[in-house]
Amino acid sequence: MRRWVPIRRLAAAILAAAGPHVAHGALFQDIERDDASAVRRALDAGEVTANATVGEPPVPLIAAAARAGGIRVVRLLVERKADLDAKTPAGETAVMLAAAIPDAPAEAGVPPRQVQIEIVRVLVEAGASLANPGYFTAVSYAAYAGHVDTLRYLLDRNASPDGGAVGGESRYPTPLAMAAMRGDREAVWLLLERGANPRIKGPAGEDALGFARKFNRADLAPLIECALALAPGERFAERCAGR
Repeated sequence: MRRWVPIRRLAAAILAAAGPHVAHGALFQDIERDDASAVRRALDAGEVTANATVGEPPVPLIAAAARAGGIRVVRLLVERKADLDAKTPAGETAVMLAAAIPDAPAEAGVPPRQVQIEIVRVLVEAGASLANPGYFTAVSYAAYAGHVDTLRYLLDRNASPDGGAVGGESRYPTPLAMAAMRGDREAVWLLLERGANPRIKGPAGEDALGFARKFNRADLAPLIECALALAPGERFAERCAGR
């Protein structure tokens, strides 16, 4: 089972009105193969629109292409003005899915990492939203998947290091909590350096330090504790180096 499935189980079911639906079949296979020529023919013939959904449950074409690593199809759909923020039934956008692909290019059906970060770039440069108040975001997914290069790219483009947390609260684990849960020191450091709030509590009342302890990531506790002890105006990278 692919590692992104648990994230989807955490997600609330949000049905997206993304346009006409087409059955799982030839078009889905064209997307999986990144056959942009076939998808272009279907669009030009009026058989499908750029905002159609495909498969069961229905997934926006651009989200299906991002999940499959279909960079050519993603570029085509961006060119055809597809809704970049259309959501799957689990509330995921194309940029979220592209940020969460497991780092296992040898696994059947999993595209190479360089393709996935290129898809993230294409979507972000075309205007895909990195905000998702009250929910997971692309930063959340990159932190969960351990993709520090993608995480850094998103943060460089002003994505919130706290994911969809609003007003110091979150219905879901924050990116920092998810990185702590995985034991990913590089991701934890990067998020704290970029201003992630370690005090935000998730749905069970656990903050990032609580997640680190719960999942036996004791080596991360000093980093998070240092961030919690910062005085106003103190910089994490200066105060907490060497922890």
